Amino acid sequence: MKNNTPKKNVFIAAMIMGAGTILLLIGALAVQDQGLNLWVILGLLMILYGVLYHLLMVRCPHCGRSLAGYRPLPRECPYCHEPLEE
Repeated sequence: MKNNTPKKNVFIAAMIMGAGTILLLIGALAVQDQGLNLWVILGLLMILYGVLYHLLMVRCPHCGRSLAGYRPLPRECPYCHEPLEE
């Protein structure tokens, strides 16, 4: 697997969570009573996967420390002070 930059990994995680949100909304609109259906469950699982992807993959390419929680993403790693953009 190609080693993506932290910025690309943030984008991928956001796309996964966005797709999960769309599936969740489709499921919520499709059901008439307040029950769960397959779309809602798939949407929740995709949102959970997006959060886990973000926590595990948004890392400094130099030292490997997690950058999750930094908003906006810094230009240099706060731990090793190497630039994140190349």
